[in-house]
Amino acid sequence: MLHLEIAVAPSEIHTLQDLALLEARLGFDKGTVLSSFPKAWFRDVAERLKAINNGVGREKLIERLRRFKEGKVVAFNRQYSGDTWADAARASHDNESFHRLVEESFNELPVYVHALTDLDDDDFEFVTHYRRHAEDLADAAKALLIGAEKVTIYDPYICLTKNGYKKTLLAMMDLCCKAEVEFHIFSEEDGKRDWVLRQTALDAFKAEMPENIRLYWYCADDSGSGFLHPRGLFTAKGGLIYDRGFEEPNNHDQRDKLTDITPMSRNMLDEKSMSYSSSQQYDDFELVRDVWCSH
Repeated sequence: MLHLEIAVAPSEIHTLQDLALLEARLGFDKGTVLSSFPKAWFRDVAERLKAINNGVGREKLIERLRRFKEGKVVAFNRQYSGDTWADAARASHDNESFHRLVEESFNELPVYVHALTDLDDDDFEFVTHYRRHAEDLADAAKALLIGAEKVTIYDPYICLTKNGYKKTLLAMMDLCCKAEVEFHIFSEEDGKRDWVLRQTALDAFKAEMPENIRLYWYCADDSGSGFLHPRGLFTAKGGLIYDRGFEEPNNHDQRDKLTDITPMSRNMLDEKSMSYSSSQQYDDFELVRDVWCSH
């Protein structure tokens, strides 16, 4: 997973200044997210800060907390079991590692951190190089996929007549936990096999997809502008740039070669969201055929 998962005990958020420290460090665009551990983490912290208030208008505070939850917090569906938060965090970490854990009784650096103020720049350095195995390409986006209701992928070369793309898409779909998730995929029309063959591959793919997934496939033409050349993935919360796309190579040695995957800035996310809005009104390209739908 590209995004670092940090867990902080609710008791460590004493004031709005503590929240501000996390706001400055966290975000899908910054490569680090806060684990909702336990599931009621945000509710507990919000109630505490509302009670304190610190002179901030209640409506303004509620809006600030809403933005924090939407842009910084991810529910990874971890089991919470223990007499205290520290016990539960250690048990969960033993099962699946956190990047950092913050609670006042901890003092076992670098993972177990005593206080928010003990976190420094080195604690927020994330990996941007990934093998091109389907599972690795998918896992890089786990923090975005796990709670997504809509996933948009743009890649000029993506085509389900190639098994390497199909494997990556299935691996990504398997990470989606919502009851209904839409995948919107934009592919360039030029250089592809006959549409009849591609549609046959899409029709066959329906039987392999998880039941909670709905797939929409768009064939686009940018009239040679190059707009469709970049490759990436985004959801409502954030996005990733896939330097070499989403295909797992047939050659096993090439699969082990590293590719760059990096977070989108907020500005880029807004721009891509507008360009690929699925509204059927596109300024940067045109659709050359009807959208294929899996249902």
